[in-house]
Amino acid sequence: MKSVFYRLGYSIKRLRPVAATAVKANRLASADDLRGLLHVVDPYAGFDAGAYPEDLHGWGSESPAFREVILAQRPRLIVEVGSWKGASAIHMAEIVAQAGLHAEILCVDTWLGAVEFWTDTSDASRYGSLRLKHGWPQVYYQFLANVCHRGHQKRIIPFPQTSATAALWLRMSGIQAGVIYLDGSHEEEDVLADALAYWEVLAPGGVMFGDDWAWDGVRLAVSRFAREQGLAVRFVADKWVIEKPRP
Repeated sequence: MKSVFYRLGYSIKRLRPVAATAVKANRLASADDLRGLLHVVDPYAGFDAGAYPEDLHGWGSESPAFREVILAQRPRLIVEVGSWKGASAIHMAEIVAQAGLHAEILCVDTWLGAVEFWTDTSDASRYGSLRLKHGWPQVYYQFLANVCHRGHQKRIIPFPQTSATAALWLRMSGIQAGVIYLDGSHEEEDVLADALAYWEVLAPGGVMFGDDWAWDGVRLAVSRFAREQGLAVRFVADKWVIEKPRP
C-alpha cells in the first residue's frame, strides 16, 4: 500500500512530533541559554583565534538594510542562514550592541561552500577562500576567529549544520526568531526550501529578508514563495524583505 501512495506522489511517513522545550526565543535571558541547548562545550573555549588573522571578506555584509530591519524589529533572536566568514553576522552584532539591544545571533552554515565555490578552482575569492586542508574547508575556523577578533563571542552562536536540519531543530525546540536573514544557496529549489522551512521559525510580526536578488534562483524562489503565501516583497537597500503577518 505504501508503494502505491509513493508512486502517486504522496508521502504517508509519520511526522515527528514537535516537542517544545521550556526555553523559548522570546524568553531567553542570554545567549548562554540557546548556546547551552546546542553546545555542551562553548565552541569558542580554547580556540586559538590568533592562528587566523582577521578576514571579513564577503558580499553585501554592510548594507544599511541590516540597521533598518534590526532597529525596526528589535528582535531577541536573529537567525542567519549562510554566514561564511561572519562579516554580516558581525555587522549585525555591532548594530545590536550600539543600539543596546539584548539580542543574540544564531549562525547556521555548513561552512563547506555553495556550489559556485567549487566550480572554478582558479577563483581565489571563492574556491581559494575554502582553504582546503586534506580536502576539507577550514572556513568555520576563520569564522570563529573573526568573531573573536571583534569580541562578539557572547552574542554570536555558531550552528554548523545544514539549513534544513537546523530549521527542524529550531521548530522541535519551540524556538522562534524575530528576524531571519537568508543568504545560503543561490539555487532556486534550495532558496524556496529555506524560505518555507524558516517561515515556520519566524515569529508572527517578524521579518525574513535576504540578499542576492540579482541571482535568478533567488529572485524566482522568493517571488514564488511570496506569491503562494499571498504576501508582498519589498526592498530595503539591496535586500528583499517579507514581513510575517500577526494572527
